[in-house]
Amino acid sequence: MIMALIAGVAALLLSLVAAVIVGRRIARPIVRFSSAAGRIRDLDISQVEELPPSIFRELNEQSNSFNAMLRALRWFELYVPRKIVESLIRRGSAEESISDAREITVMFTDIAGFSSASEGMRATEVAVFVNAHFSIIVDCVEAEGGTVDKFIGDAVMAFWGAPEEQPDAPERACRAALAIAGRMRDENRRKTARGEAPTHIRIGIHSGSATVGNIGAPGRLNYTIIGDTVNIGQRLEQLGKQIHADGTDVSILISGDTAGRLSDAFAPAPAGRHRVKGRIGEIDVFDLRPAP
Repeated sequence: MIMALIAGVAALLLSLVAAVIVGRRIARPIVRFSSAAGRIRDLDISQVEELPPSIFRELNEQSNSFNAMLRALRWFELYVPRKIVESLIRRGSAEESISDAREITVMFTDIAGFSSASEGMRATEVAVFVNAHFSIIVDCVEAEGGTVDKFIGDAVMAFWGAPEEQPDAPERACRAALAIAGRMRDENRRKTARGEAPTHIRIGIHSGSATVGNIGAPGRLNYTIIGDTVNIGQRLEQLGKQIHADGTDVSILISGDTAGRLSDAFAPAPAGRHRVKGRIGEIDVFDLRPAP
C-alpha cells in the first residue's frame, strides 16, 4: 500500500517535471515569436533574427512561415522608404494620403556625361559604379532627414517636407548637397591618384508648394511629389550644364525661393536670372557654396 502510494507520488512528480519542461519548450519559442513580432510592428526589421526550428510541428511551421515573411519584408524595405511606411501606418490607411498640398524642397542630382562614359563599360561595371555613387547620395540625403523618391537612370530625386513637415527643409537639402559635394571631391582625389577620370555631378534644388501623396493606379501606388516645384528643381540641375560648363566637380544651383530661406550659415552666390523650360518668366538662380 505504502509502496503504491510512493510510486503514485513519484509518477505525479515526474509528470509535473515533464509538464514544466514541455511547457517551457513550448513557451520559449512563443515568447521569442512575440518579441520578434513586436519589433516588426515597430518596423525595426534590422534587429529581428529568424526563428529557430522547433521539435513541435505546429511551432516549426509557425517559425518557417515567420522566417519567410521576414525575408520578404527585408526585400520590401529596400524598395520603400521606411519613414513613408511609418507615416501610412500612423494614418491607418493609404487612402488618407491620396494627395496633400505641402511646402517642400526637392533635389535632383545627375552625373555629367554618364551616357558617354558608360559606353565603354561592361554591364556589371556600370552597376558597380552607379550603386557606389547612389550610396553617397542616399547617405547624405538621409543624414539630413530627406526621402529618396526615385532613381532615374544615373539621376536621383529626393525631397524634404513630407511625409512629415520640416520647416527647415531648404537648409536640410542644402546641407545634404554640400555634404555630397564634399564626398565627391574626396572620391575624385582618390580617382585622380589612381589615374582614373573624376566624376562630375550636377545638383538642382528648389523650394515651393507641391502635391504630395499616393500617385498611381489602384494596384500600384508611389508616394511622391508632383507639380511645378518638381519641374523647376530638375531644370536647375540641367541648367548646371550651361552655368558650370568648365567641368567643376559638383555644380549646385538653387532657386531664389530656396536661397531666401537660408540662414547665414550658407553663402549662395547670385548666378543671374534664367529662363527654364515649363516657366513663362525667368527665375533667380544662385550658386550654392559653403560659407567661408
